[in-house]
Amino acid sequence: MLMRDYGLDLQARWAVASAELSELTLEFLAFAEGRFLTIHPFRDFNGRTIRLFLSELLRRLDLPEVELAPEDEGSRALYFTALEAAVQQDWQPLVEVWRARLESTLAGGI
Repeated sequence: MLMRDYGLDLQARWAVASAELSELTLEFLAFAEGRFLTIHPFRDFNGRTIRLFLSELLRRLDLPEVELAPEDEGSRALYFTALEAAVQQDWQPLVEVWRARLESTLAGGI
């Protein structure tokens, strides 16, 4: 039931998020990642599954590929703190993670 509601939430947010790159796009990506990982629908491979799903969302949004798995300890700590906030439905820390991910690949930023 949680995954069904998740899919419906994504569908409702898609039109605004995909219209143009904006704060709403970042919020959409943060929600897509954070909510999925909060639901934790699989016994294993949730991280791999969400990275695959996010790659597909980026493709459909005509956005560049970004590094989805934090590589260094500092980035990892920020990411896990953002995921902890997502459990409380505070998407802003994860929005900032997405901003950093995209700004590193997009000229002119967001």
